Order: sequence, then structure tokens, then C-alpha cells
Amino acid sequence: MNRRSLPCVEKKKDGGEFLLRKLPPMMALALRELPALLADDAPGIRNRLTGNPYPEDEEAARQWEKYAVPELEHLFRSARDLVGRDLASLAPEPRLRNRFRVEIPADHLNAWLSALAAVRVALGEAHALTEEELESLLPPVIACERDRAILLVHLLGWVQGLLVEGPEVKAPRQPRKPRQPRKPRQPRKPESW
Repeated sequence: MNRRSLPCVEKKKDGGEFLLRKLPPMMALALRELPALLADDAPGIRNRLTGNPYPEDEEAARQWEKYAVPELEHLFRSARDLVGRDLASLAPEPRLRNRFRVEIPADHLNAWLSALAAVRVALGEAHALTEEELESLLPPVIACERDRAILLVHLLGWVQGLLVEGPEVKAPRQPRKPRQPRKPRQPRKPESW
């Protein structure tokens, strides 16, 4: 695969938005699922995302549940809503066939990172994915919901990595060496008949 066709993040010239570009169709489909995946209220997922850091201290656990958990849930809902609105701009690349792009306002970047991390954790929890599965290569065939979850975790992890690394910085072009002036051509002598 040519580097020019790999997904990347660019900063728009006005500086207010990031452009996630050259997304393959599978990655675009995975992104479209983000809001629905974040809406999953399964208790195991909720506990994993808002877990109790005080298992031995009953009073601290109650305080955590009363004050911290509602705020965390609000942050996850806000991130889901922002990402959902941004995904409305997901569209085909104008000049690249089978590639997509999405614009992300700079002030939404943290919400995107939070949403991507939360979904990856939630998928891992919902499907009881192991470290080995998450670090392995993708399954050659998507045969079940578990394989699909592994694929989504990998695809969304790739997007998360792109956003963390930030925009590609293009190296300045090196000036070309000046050309040596050509020697003037000598006029051709007419051939004698």
C-alpha cells in the first residue's frame, strides 16, 4: 500500500479543524457506529468505565457513586453527542475513490479521544476480549460477533492513534540545485549536395 493512500490527519489552513482523511470504507463504517456503541448501557460496561476505585472503603465508594459517576457519565454522553454531530460531516474524499474524510473541530479532539477509548474498553468488556486477542493480528475471516468486536477495536485504535499523533507535518521542500547554464548550441553547418 502506498503511503499516499494511508489514512492521516491534517490541520486545515484556518487552524480550527482537523481533517481525518483517506479513511477506508471499513474504518468509515466503524466510525459511523461510535454513537450507538457509546449508548450501550450494559452494567458491565458502565462499571468498567466508571468503576469504583475504593473497593475496600464503603463510604468512599458511596461518595464516588454519588459525585464522580454522574459527572463521568455526563462527560461520556457529551463526548458521544459531539462525535455524533461531527460524524455528520463524514463524506467521500473528492479525489480518492473508496476513501472517506471527516472534519473534527479542534475543540472536539479530546471528546473524540475519550469516545474512542471508551468504546474500545466497552467492546473489550462486552465481549470479554483478552490481551492476546487485542494484540494479535486480525482474524482472517469475521465469523462471529467476537471477531467483529476485535476488528472494531483495531480500527478504532488506529483512528485514535492518528488523532494522538496529530497532523502530518510535511517536511519543507529542499530547494533544487540551480541548473548549470547550457552551452549555446553551435549552428549546424549545411550539408553539401
